[in-house]
Amino acid sequence: MKNILFALLLLFYVSYGETLTIAAAANVQYALKEITQEFQKKYPAVRITKIISSSGKLTAQIVRGAPYDLLLSADMKYPEFLYKKGFAISKPVVYAKGTLVLWSMKDIPLENEIKSLLNPSIKKIAIPDPKTAPYGREAKKALEKSGIYPKVRYKLVYGESVGQATQYIYKGLVDVGFTAKSVVLSPQMKNKGRWIEIDNSLYSSIKQGIVILKHGEKNLYAQKFIEFLLSDTGKKILKKYGYQIDE
Repeated sequence: MKNILFALLLLFYVSYGETLTIAAAANVQYALKEITQEFQKKYPAVRITKIISSSGKLTAQIVRGAPYDLLLSADMKYPEFLYKKGFAISKPVVYAKGTLVLWSMKDIPLENEIKSLLNPSIKKIAIPDPKTAPYGREAKKALEKSGIYPKVRYKLVYGESVGQATQYIYKGLVDVGFTAKSVVLSPQMKNKGRWIEIDNSLYSSIKQGIVILKHGEKNLYAQKFIEFLLSDTGKKILKKYGYQIDE
């Protein structure tokens, strides 16, 4: 009887396993999909829930008690804040560096890089909200450093995250916009429209961080996921999506 009970308990665990809830910045959602698929091949018992938004909004949700186990942020600012304030149990680590691009689904020349935005035919430019989205913050910085911000600021259309800005671009609601290189290299978006990298001297290196949150303290898979993300397999996937990886 005891053996039957043990077998039933084991079957229950394998069937339902543990849930790992990952809050992730919108820029990493495409790479994250592939990474979690590979992770679950190794740990089939775990069920993964992904919450995608801007890093700033996710951080605000965590502070208000959202039950997330991990945060994959688009920068180190938010994970470091959460760690210092006691909302995270592990020191944040950099898992990748992101690249900022201009992308358009329209027949707009981008050869002049960021100064292409001065083209009179460009009426609307999508940008992630600089207040909550690190890619938006760095895009605004690039506009300011290049000296064209005063000339194009009235054209800017703000999305709450890279994901929303991407949708504005992809659906043709704007003429061009800022997004992450990982977006334009994703299977869903690859070879669609035209894009060009922003000169990295115009913005700060986008160091993306991961941290285990207080809710994930007893979750066995939280640390295992970080280890997998930083493994050769995880790095290979991140590189595929255009992220820079420190070896």
